[in-house]
Amino acid sequence: MPGGAPRTRTLTRGKILAAALTLVDEEGLPSLSLRALGKRLGVSQTAFYRHVPDKAALLEGVAEEVLRIAFDSFLARVEDGLADGDWRSFAREYAIALHTTLLAHPGTVILVLTHPVSTPGQFALLAKVMARLTEAGFEAPLDILAVISAVSVYTTGFAAAEVVPPVGGASGKPDDGLADAIATLPEGDLAALRGLIGDMMEGNWDFNAQFERGLDAFLRGWR
Repeated sequence: MPGGAPRTRTLTRGKILAAALTLVDEEGLPSLSLRALGKRLGVSQTAFYRHVPDKAALLEGVAEEVLRIAFDSFLARVEDGLADGDWRSFAREYAIALHTTLLAHPGTVILVLTHPVSTPGQFALLAKVMARLTEAGFEAPLDILAVISAVSVYTTGFAAAEVVPPVGGASGKPDDGLADAIATLPEGDLAALRGLIGDMMEGNWDFNAQFERGLDAFLRGWR
């Protein structure tokens, strides 16, 4: 604008959190800071204070953004008819949507796991999921919340087992001494482990299939 003040970049909470999530995806969670985010967006970190006043609020916001993506995916799956109307089917689609989202943003898994629902935006998203489960016939609000909470913990915990590096820097993969250790087992014990160990050694362990198998067992057993 000739003769006037320079035009400032318009920031919204949504834009800030989307940029923060992209930064985590590209550089990892330890790289996330208000300073780094400001550099990425070309603004001073003071420009964020209205929406995210500090690092703690930024981390909560990124967790909220991941849940928003997961909940939007869940609602889309419901609209596409992937749930058959039974509340367990809806809960299953929610878990699959959350699991898929977490694997798409592995740097945020530990963040989501350690940041329970606490922001207004997260509660608004949760209300949408609760409404869909109520429509499916699961009418008691506290029971709905218990299902969502339990399914969320199972899902984020399983995702953490898939993507979070082991403490201490271990690889988390079978080491070169595994074959020798297995050879010392009694034949009966070895027979029970042979299929599992073979899949692990050959890299054929299907985490997704195991996740869905455990999820189905969990939902079938819910009373």
